[in-house]
Amino acid sequence: MNPIRFIPMLAVLFAPPSWSAAPLASRPPTVIHDAGGVPLAPYFEPFADDAAREPARYIPAQPQPPQLFPVVSIRAGPGRLLQNPMPSKLPGGPGQSIFIVGDDPASLDWLQRNADALRRMGARGIVASVGTPEGFLRLRTSVDLHMVPMSADALLEAAGIHVWPVLIGADGAISQ
Repeated sequence: MNPIRFIPMLAVLFAPPSWSAAPLASRPPTVIHDAGGVPLAPYFEPFADDAAREPARYIPAQPQPPQLFPVVSIRAGPGRLLQNPMPSKLPGGPGQSIFIVGDDPASLDWLQRNADALRRMGARGIVASVGTPEGFLRLRTSVDLHMVPMSADALLEAAGIHVWPVLIGADGAISQ
């Protein structure tokens, strides 16, 4: 074979096709889904070459908390448990004592009266109804107990109760 014809053939065989994609390191990643949280870009930086790196846009020092307020539970509200000849119980029990309150005066009074007992049993709280972050903070600091703001509809429905404040013991016993 004529060497002059052979060299262009080698160039065609070993050259990247014109339709091939650019190397991965030189293309920015495509975001398929972003559910928030911690950015993953810093974990991929060691794998990218220096020429392909773009300056980081906005990366918060800490993830921003999701919008939690107002918290609303529509299946229950402040009230009193009815006297039942058979004690109420959540089947299986949660394994840890949980109390459910709102930011209403009855819940605040109940928390202040029962704070020491709740601390001794290591109870965790759900604030099922609170309008603002300030209201939640005021409630939480008034008794210095661990509480989280979240709807308690599913838990209250599973327990068969429609009022708070209420305590669900580790064994599932329900009391007020």
